[in-house]
Amino acid sequence: MAKLFRHIREKLARENRFTRYIVYAIGEIILVVIGILIALQINNWNEDRKEKIKEIKLLSALQEDFQTNQKNLQKALNSYPKIEHRLESQLTFLGNTNQLMNDSIKDFLSISGFYNTEIIESGLNVLLSSENLQLITKDSLKKHLTAYPSYISVFKKNEKETFDLVLNEHRPILEKHISLAELYRRNFQLDTSLNFITSDFDELIQDRDFQNVLVKEMIYIGFTVNQAIILLNKTEEILREINGELSKYQEK
Repeated sequence: MAKLFRHIREKLARENRFTRYIVYAIGEIILVVIGILIALQINNWNEDRKEKIKEIKLLSALQEDFQTNQKNLQKALNSYPKIEHRLESQLTFLGNTNQLMNDSIKDFLSISGFYNTEIIESGLNVLLSSENLQLITKDSLKKHLTAYPSYISVFKKNEKETFDLVLNEHRPILEKHISLAELYRRNFQLDTSLNFITSDFDELIQDRDFQNVLVKEMIYIGFTVNQAIILLNKTEEILREINGELSKYQEK
């Protein structure tokens, strides 16, 4: 095409046909400009396509993480009421001097523990600390993702405080009154010929500290439940946005 225009331009110049020469010259320039614009458009389209592919991969990874968090939080919220019910039931034995202590009651009063919820955030933290966040085109989704770690932090703080209460207060009280050797012998057939200090459950059910720690656990769990609900709602809100964005690309 360029050779053709050059040939025509040279012919017109030789024939001194200046007006037509200018027209052809302008036409040649216009074609070159159009060619450049088309090339730029194709390049931009390719770049946009690459960015969309990256965004889809990013959203798909986030979708998987948030779905896992959703399931784990739902499991936690199903477990908390069971723990609360156990604590309430343990409280009913306290202060009763006429309580007959059989093995099943002793085992029940010896139970302690708390649910530990796994929240996946490593992928999100990497995203927020890199330029890849700009790959997400929806502004509201970027805003929610940026705020999400603060909700995780509050929830984890509440859950850890409850776990620390069980570990640092509840269990030491149990160990003060309960003989682990006795429990082990009864449940795991320890050598009965061994001598050991027996448990004193009568003292345990009269221990005000034991009563207080059970009540404190119930209060702490209440706070943790509230934060778990808030975090679950935020998780589901973000998940709906991620699903919406991915469905748009699937339709295209």
